[in-house]
Amino acid sequence: MATSPKFPRRLLAGSGAVILAVSLAACSSGEESSGDDTTDSSTASGDIRVGMIASLVPQFEEYAAVFEESNPDINVTVQAVAESPADYTQQLATENLSGSVPDVLFNTGGLNQTLDANGLLWDMSEWLDEGRSGLDSAEFSPNFLGLFEGEDGRITGLPVSADSGVIVYNIEQFEEYGAELPSEDWTYDEMYDAARTIYEGSGGDVFGIVTPLGVAETPFQWYPVIRAYGSDMYDTNAGEFVFANPAGLEAWTTLLEPYTDDFGVPYSTLANDPGKNLFPSEQAAMEVASTARIAALREQMQSEWDVAAMPVIDGTRTTGGGAYSLSIGEKSENKSAAWEFLAWFYSVDGGLEVAKDDGVIPATTDGIENGTWQQNPPAVPANFVPAVQTSIEDAILQQPYPADVAPEVLPALQEAIQLVMLRDESIESAFTAAQDSLNALLK
Repeated sequence: MATSPKFPRRLLAGSGAVILAVSLAACSSGEESSGDDTTDSSTASGDIRVGMIASLVPQFEEYAAVFEESNPDINVTVQAVAESPADYTQQLATENLSGSVPDVLFNTGGLNQTLDANGLLWDMSEWLDEGRSGLDSAEFSPNFLGLFEGEDGRITGLPVSADSGVIVYNIEQFEEYGAELPSEDWTYDEMYDAARTIYEGSGGDVFGIVTPLGVAETPFQWYPVIRAYGSDMYDTNAGEFVFANPAGLEAWTTLLEPYTDDFGVPYSTLANDPGKNLFPSEQAAMEVASTARIAALREQMQSEWDVAAMPVIDGTRTTGGGAYSLSIGEKSENKSAAWEFLAWFYSVDGGLEVAKDDGVIPATTDGIENGTWQQNPPAVPANFVPAVQTSIEDAILQQPYPADVAPEVLPALQEAIQLVMLRDESIESAFTAAQDSLNALLK
């Protein structure tokens, strides 16, 4: 048996920001997997498909090609899946009905609970416990592995990255319009002041910020603000949602401020487009982004730009965290070959060696604390290492909601935002109604 893989000491970018918003319950077949593949790993062969979000397809096509060089009996096809949570949901639902879900699935901490509840993910724990092909759960940071581990011990994903939230900002636009550059301990108010200065100084031609709340699809952007004000989404002790208490309403008011005060990207724009082109196209001067996005921005940005740690509210850093993972589909008929791909990908001389130049941050204790990414970072953005060190240290990882209610949380929040923005309903009324509707589902 191969020894347990050691990870490269480098930071691997991921997409911890994606979360599933719509239930797949109606689409789950309820049938047991026909792919209970127990083939010995040394004889694994055949075809597998890797379902990967479109922005990471080129990287994974490269990884697949290198994998096939040392594993000629396994053919890997990388299939693009949608970036949008709603579109990804629909794609998985359709593929689940037809039995064509990829063998290896893109997954995130936000997606995992719902995907597993609907029978789409295979439990890896038995093969991890035996260290099959050298792949062992002990290598992973418990915080990030825990995003994919259920109370019953099921492990349905292996984290690729230790992702956290940062602010990316256009230095040239800050300087042109007289906004103060971010400091190490800047506040949310200071961030908004800079956004207002840029919007007003440009005569409305440049939005100050891609409004952090967006349409609530990416909790790592807004959940830490709820916590910073002293509230939470769900109180596990009380067994109820609490995000519309006084502290929570204060947080939602802050998050909606770029909309209501007209200095951020408008709600109508983000409701029709995730907004990922606004910052690189210089239509917005700032964006709350995950560390996963840095690698892509290095290729897209033309102006001088940098990255800063998230600002603080009442002394609390508003940094969200998460991870994207690779999972094996429950219905995969070639789990052994899929496992060999994962074992290679997470090994020091395999996929992570190939991926190290993509800005990949291994979600391992050693990789986070001692990674060589700290000694040999890319030149751009200049503040990458200090910002990431702060972000990883302060990252707030959201805990899961009750499984049967989890798919309804984001739609409820999105409806509350719509009521405020499109029907002029008060923040208190809209978010209290959302909270009440979710608590009613718990009874």
